[in-house]
Amino acid sequence: MVPLLPEDVWRCVASFIPYRQLLPLISVNKAFYNIVMNAKYQEIHWTMLNGSMIKSLARLRTPSIAGRVRRLHVRAWFIEYLIQRESLMAPSCVVNSTRWLSRRLRRPSTSTSSPLSTGHDILASMTTAVRLMTQVTEYSFEWRDLSPTTDTLRFLTATRTAFGASLRKLTLHAPLANFANLLSTVDFENLEELELHFDHDNHVDAHSAKLLRETIAPFVNHFRRSIWSLLIASASKMDLSPLLSALEEFPHLRTFRAYLAFDAAHLADPRGLVQILRLNSETLLNVELARSFVASSDAAPNPASTWPALSLALSSERNALLNLRTLRLPLLATFDATMVCLRKSADTLTRLCLVDSFLTEKELVELVQNFAHRPFDSGLRYLNVGLVFLTVDVFDLLASRLPGLLNLNLLLADGVIGRVVATLLSSVKHLSGTSTPTGNSVIWGSGRSGSSTHPRRGRSGC
Repeated sequence: MVPLLPEDVWRCVASFIPYRQLLPLISVNKAFYNIVMNAKYQEIHWTMLNGSMIKSLARLRTPSIAGRVRRLHVRAWFIEYLIQRESLMAPSCVVNSTRWLSRRLRRPSTSTSSPLSTGHDILASMTTAVRLMTQVTEYSFEWRDLSPTTDTLRFLTATRTAFGASLRKLTLHAPLANFANLLSTVDFENLEELELHFDHDNHVDAHSAKLLRETIAPFVNHFRRSIWSLLIASASKMDLSPLLSALEEFPHLRTFRAYLAFDAAHLADPRGLVQILRLNSETLLNVELARSFVASSDAAPNPASTWPALSLALSSERNALLNLRTLRLPLLATFDATMVCLRKSADTLTRLCLVDSFLTEKELVELVQNFAHRPFDSGLRYLNVGLVFLTVDVFDLLASRLPGLLNLNLLLADGVIGRVVATLLSSVKHLSGTSTPTGNSVIWGSGRSGSSTHPRRGRSGC
């Protein structure tokens, strides 16, 4: 007989059991039933029309199951594809598809179901399921090719109604042209995390600046008193400056991330970005700035970089990047400008990631010395940096100056590993008095210097 224990004890037991081994235990008792069902339905991905999604749609039209969903991710591109395919297919093919979907979208508790069409009925079934998901805390929606039809807007409105009080994190992916319709159906009371991804578009609309300033910025500012994490990413051809300049102060903002193309076409005025860092300097703990890729025509000239202007503004602004705990940042226009910013958080940083660059030996020493005064138990814990050299002295320096370091990622520029290996093999050959065997090769990985003309610029991951 299964002992009568509180459900939280069974949850503790289940935490040590792998998910696949947990599934057969669903019938042990009520606690394990809830544990298994929560694990199975707490996160739903509607990203591809396959058997798994059809099965989940049928089950999620049951309130007791839909109420277990906590995270919902939707990429509805396949609905538009189905609708377009239906218009091109012969009527007999549509009927066969309808019958196949009818058998799989049937409610579990009933023996009959109404006739179904393909794309339209999939969207209707998603809407029905969403209306029952009243406990969702994280919602991600990607709107690319789906037309803003009545059915589409009905689905989006259903999410607003169902998630209104429970939602904490909202992630939106869409081209700028779709954001107006998308934001009109989004309004949540207790939003804490917001991510806006402006996807690739084919051209720049003449009204894009007005849309950014008068529609998207007010939407973001509406949640300013509850949001503690904000991400803005863009692969669009538009200039994002009007949006950044129109954002207000967020009293509780702790994390800010921006993935942008820092050039005159996509961020003509970087002062708006600096303004965000300055206005929220008292609360910000984590900042991440990264370059995003924006597709462009090969015939079009590359726009002028605004990174030097941003570098100057960041190093000149007294309150930007102040007292941070986590910082991910490409090397600024000069190493000295980078160090000016790092000194503002020399007493507080625990995670530092310098990307898209490789440091010399002198620069590494100066970087490490910036944090060497910290005590062992409250110093830098994570360091990611690229180097144009590698010697034993590097590890001696890190061990003596950053003894509390728990995670170290070093990315080496092209040719560095080859020189190190050659030196080691030469030393071994000299000590052993024998020649290196032929026919064997050693393959080492190293960082690529990238397309930049700067001798120390490249790509380094965090």
